[in-house]
Amino acid sequence: MDEELIQGLPDAVLFRIARGDAKGRPFGTPRNPRTPTREEFNPRLAEVRLGDLAKIIVSRRHGIFLAQARRISQWSNEDLLAFRREDPISAIQVSDGLALTGGHHRIHEIIQRVLAGRLPPDTVIRILLHD
Repeated sequence: MDEELIQGLPDAVLFRIARGDAKGRPFGTPRNPRTPTREEFNPRLAEVRLGDLAKIIVSRRHGIFLAQARRISQWSNEDLLAFRREDPISAIQVSDGLALTGGHHRIHEIIQRVLAGRLPPDTVIRILLHD
């Protein structure tokens, strides 16, 4: 089932890769315009309890944009937690937790709902891990 979820990830998701090519150059730049391969991206799924998200996410690529946060706040719990192949919650593993590479606003809203008691902390979410 996990393999089915991560099959056919769009190129935009592959460009979330944190590492560069064999020469260390970032993908999608003038010096290295190519798309990372699936093997270079190395996708896999991790299951994380919602109640653990606030402490294991140690880094984010950007802050919260209010217009986007308002839109996401209107989503149902089911929509927030669903794995979205075109825009998954994604991260790289770092020594002290996870560094988010996608799904920042969804994670923010999930944490807020857990803190407010609107989502059970023992609920599990799938996060796309990659290199």
